[in-house]
Amino acid sequence: MEDKFALARKRLVMILALSIVVVPVIELALFFCVERPGGTTWSEYGYAKFAFPLILSVLMFITLIIVLSNPNIKGIVKNYCCMFAFIFMCAVLVTSHNEYPVLLTIFVIPVLFSVIFEDKSLCSVTHIVSQMGVLQMTVTSKLFAIKPQVHMSAQELASRLTKHVGESYRSSIEPETLLEWSENVRVNSLWLNILLAIALVAIARIFAYAMLLHLQQKDSMLQSHEKDNMALEKQLLRDQMTGLYNHTAFYEFLDRCVKMKGDAPLTLAVVDIDDFKKVNDTYGHDNGDEVILTLSNVLLSHCGSDNYVCRFGGEEFAVIFPNSREKDARKIMTGVLEEFREIRYDWHSGTISFSCGVFQCSPYRMNAEEFFQITDKLLYKAKQNGKNQICGGQ
Repeated sequence: MEDKFALARKRLVMILALSIVVVPVIELALFFCVERPGGTTWSEYGYAKFAFPLILSVLMFITLIIVLSNPNIKGIVKNYCCMFAFIFMCAVLVTSHNEYPVLLTIFVIPVLFSVIFEDKSLCSVTHIVSQMGVLQMTVTSKLFAIKPQVHMSAQELASRLTKHVGESYRSSIEPETLLEWSENVRVNSLWLNILLAIALVAIARIFAYAMLLHLQQKDSMLQSHEKDNMALEKQLLRDQMTGLYNHTAFYEFLDRCVKMKGDAPLTLAVVDIDDFKKVNDTYGHDNGDEVILTLSNVLLSHCGSDNYVCRFGGEEFAVIFPNSREKDARKIMTGVLEEFREIRYDWHSGTISFSCGVFQCSPYRMNAEEFFQITDKLLYKAKQNGKNQICGGQ
C-alpha cells in the first residue's frame, strides 16, 4: 500500500537537517558579532549553547533517519517519530537558551506542522508534548537559582543603567536596589513569557484542529464528487441492462486504443447472437433479455478486466483486446462460444449460438472506423458460412 505521507516526512527531515546547520551558524554570529552580557566567555557560551545542543540534535536526527529507513516500521509510527524528534530539537534549543523565554514560542511550530499528517490524535499528542516542553523549561531554567544571573557587580550594573537614564538618577537609586529590581523583573518576565507560550501553543492547537477539520471536509467532498463521477460514468458509458460498456464507450475506447497502440498488438472481436430476432418473436422479449444477460456474463468471465467488453447494439457485442494478438483473442472467444452454446433454457429445447469476427489491427496506418469495418465484415462472413463460428483475418 502506498504511503501517502512519505513525501511529507521527507520534507520534514530536510527542514530539521537545515535547522541543525543554520542554528549553530546563528549561535556563532551571536557570540562574535553581538555584545555578550556580563562578559560571557566562549568556554561558557560555546559548550552550553553550541556544542552540547548540536550533539544532542545530531544524535536525535541520526536516530530519526534510522527509524524512517526501516521498512518494517509502520507509516503512522514514523509520523509520530518525526513529530517527537521535532519537539525534542525545539526543547534542546529552548533549554540551552533559558534566559530567552521568548524562544518558548518555538513549540508552536510542531503543533502547526503536525497538520500535514492529517491525524487528530497525532496533533493532540504533539500539543500535549509541546506544552510539557514549555513546562520543562521552567524546571530547567535558573529561575530558582540562589545567586543572581547577572555576571557583574551591583555597582557596575548601576553605572551602566544610569548611562541610559541620565546622570541625575545616580544618587537617587542604590546599586543593590537596582540589582534587586533587575532580578525581580527577570523573574516576572520569565513567568509572563511562560504563560504566554502556553497560551500560544494552545492557540496553535486550535488553529491546527481547525485546519484538520477543513482538510477532512475537503477529502469528504472529493470522495463525494468521485462517487458522483463514477455514478455518472456508469450512467453515461454503461449499458443499463447488462452493465457492459455501451455504444458510446465502445467507439471512444476503440479510437483511443488505435491511436495509442504503437507497436503493441491490438485485436477486436465483434459478436452477434444467431437468429436472435426469431428468439424474440417466438419466445418473447423477456426470454430474449435472458439470452443477452447470459452472454454478457460469459463474456465477462472469459475476457477479464484487462479487456473492454461492450454491448453496442441489441444483440451485438464487441470485445477490445489491447496487447493481445489475434490467435490469443480467437482462443478466448472460442471458449466463450463453447460455453454459451452449451447453456440450456427452460423455454427453449435447442441451442443458441453466436457468430464472431476477430481481426488484429494492421501495423500500418489504420483508423478506428476501418478497423471496425474489417472486423464487422469477418462477422458477416461467419454468418454466411453457417453461423455458430468464429471467423478471423489470419
